[in-house]
Amino acid sequence: MEVKLEKMNCKLSCFEELAPLEYFKQLNIYQNLNFNSKNLDISNIDHTNPKIEVHSTKIIDTKITESIKGTSLEGQHLSGKNLIVVGNINMNLILEYFTKTKKIKNLKKRDIINFNMPFSTFIVIPEDTCNTDTVNLRYLIEDITIANISLNQVLASVTMLIQYID
Repeated sequence: MEVKLEKMNCKLSCFEELAPLEYFKQLNIYQNLNFNSKNLDISNIDHTNPKIEVHSTKIIDTKITESIKGTSLEGQHLSGKNLIVVGNINMNLILEYFTKTKKIKNLKKRDIINFNMPFSTFIVIPEDTCNTDTVNLRYLIEDITIANISLNQVLASVTMLIQYID
């Protein structure tokens, strides 16, 4: 199954202009990054824009009963068919840190670290959808949070919305 993935480019002022989302999932992906050096003191963290890759998709018929079909409180249409999406988020962290060595007390360094955060989720899709050759998806990165947990540990968290386009 071919996947066409498109990025949503929305400003805060345009959300009123968007049609209501019907087939979507909002998810949070996070990862702890540990750095082995005990002599590392992270002073600043920045990041690059993440890149989303979808590795595989599969349509699953859950044989849902008629009593469960409807619309959730979030506006998601419940149909009985799910699209399983497996992928990852690629991102670079830009770390500024001090190292403590015997010769030099505080040496400031800067490194770029590439990492991948795998994710899997499902999106409820229309009941009449069949296994087609192409799946159309859109995504919106809602939030990226990078937090220094300890001297040599960082938490990276991405909140995104992914939508199936009928």
